[in-house]
Amino acid sequence: MKKIAFLLLVALLSTTTITAQKTVISKNQSKEKVFDVVENMPEFPGGQDSLMSFLMHTVKYPKEAMEKGIQGRVVAKFIVEKDGQVSTPKVVRSVYPALDEEALRVIRCMPKWKPGKQNGREVRVFFTLPVTFRMK
Repeated sequence: MKKIAFLLLVALLSTTTITAQKTVISKNQSKEKVFDVVENMPEFPGGQDSLMSFLMHTVKYPKEAMEKGIQGRVVAKFIVEKDGQVSTPKVVRSVYPALDEEALRVIRCMPKWKPGKQNGREVRVFFTLPVTFRMK
C-alpha cells in the first residue's frame, strides 16, 4: 500500500499546469477571471513536501478498483480562490468512477492553499492535479 501511495506522489510531482487565461463565471465569484498561470502560482501550505505528505495520508485506493485490477491516472482540475479555498473540483480525464471519486474526495478535503498572485494581487487560479493509481 505504501508503494501505491509513493507512486501516486511521484506521478503528481512530475506534472505542471497548462498555460492560458480563461474567464469563468461561477456562483461564488461573479464574473472574475480565473487564470491558468500567474506570476506566483498557488501553493499548498508547506509546499510540495507537505502536499506529498497530505496525499500519502489521505489517498485511499478504492477496494472495488483494486479487486478489479483497475489502474490509471485521474486528472482533476479545481480553482484556488483568492482566499486559498479550493472550489469546483472536477475530473477532466476519467479512469474509473471509484478512482475519479477518490481523487475528488481528496481535493475536497484539502486545507486552504496560499493563493496565487498576479501583479501583486491575489487572484483565482485553476490548478490541475493528476492522481495516478497503480498497483504493484
